[in-house]
Amino acid sequence: MRITVTTQPEPLVTLEEAKVALGEIGTSDRDELITSLILAAQAELDGPKGWVGISVAQQSVEVCFDSFAGCISLPAGPIIEPVMVTYLDSDGTEQTLTDTTYTLLTDGRLVLTPNESWPGTYSRAEAVTVAYNVGIADEADPRIALMKTAIILHVRMTLDHEDVDKRRETINWLVSPMKVWAV
Repeated sequence: MRITVTTQPEPLVTLEEAKVALGEIGTSDRDELITSLILAAQAELDGPKGWVGISVAQQSVEVCFDSFAGCISLPAGPIIEPVMVTYLDSDGTEQTLTDTTYTLLTDGRLVLTPNESWPGTYSRAEAVTVAYNVGIADEADPRIALMKTAIILHVRMTLDHEDVDKRRETINWLVSPMKVWAV
């Protein structure tokens, strides 16, 4: 399985929000550094490759699989519909799977609709591609505020040259209510 972010997210924290939280109001000599640290912190924490395990910032992703299986687990949720499934048929021609063939469950799994079956695919790696949007659409969702706080804390601790392990442990405690745990 390969996952690619096809539309990058907007930063969750603005430079102005970070400067207020960091006590940097009225100065601009570190704006470029702070902006870079915001982007780096968000990339480390949020999204399909972030260690928190969910996508808070809205973005588009594409996941490739070698073939269809009983159910397809889509990473990096929460998922914002629609989901588009394309595949290479047995002749190697790209096809789009109709959305009546599958159902998207709230846990991010695509399962077959009753009386349906997955089509045959061309025998090659990444013959199935699923494209979808992830992130939190409800601006009042408290997970957005948690992630923004974690990003600002990450920036603060980086500027203060805090130990990486200490920084990760502190942020982990902050984001643990929204972290996705493998079972």
